[in-house]
Amino acid sequence: MDNINTPSRIKTFIVALIFLGVAIFGSLASIMDYKGLLTKSDIITFSTKSSWFIWGSPLCMYFSLFLFKTVFSDNIELLKNKNKMALISKIGGICGFICVVGFIFTFFFSFYVDFKLKDENYITCAKSSWIAPNKYVKNISLCK
Repeated sequence: MDNINTPSRIKTFIVALIFLGVAIFGSLASIMDYKGLLTKSDIITFSTKSSWFIWGSPLCMYFSLFLFKTVFSDNIELLKNKNKMALISKIGGICGFICVVGFIFTFFFSFYVDFKLKDENYITCAKSSWIAPNKYVKNISLCK
C-alpha cells in the first residue's frame, strides 16, 4: 500500500465494515420479526422498516464486498479488467432488483400482515412514537 492511498483505503475499509454490519444486523432483526409472525407467538413485533432490512441487506452486502475488493486489490487493475467489472455490475444489478422488488412487496405485505393479525384477534398496542414498530398481542395485558 502506498502512503498516499492509506487514509483513503482505511476510510473505504471502515465504510465497508459499516455496510457489512448493517447487512448482518438488519437481516437478523428482520428474521426475528418474521419468526415471530410465522410462529404466531403471543407477542408479535412487525413493521415495514424491519421487513425492509431483509430486502436491503443484499444491496448492503454487495456494496460491502465491492468496497472490500477495492481496498484489497489494485484499483487500476480492477477497473482495467472488463470481465470483472461486468460481473460486478451484473451482481449489483441483481441485488438492486431484489431490493426494489422487496421494498414494493413489503409495502403491500405490511398491510396484509396488519389485516391478517387483526382478523386473528390480535390487538395492536399503543406506540411510543410514530417510528416505533407495531406490536401485536393476543392479550391486552401484554402491552407494556
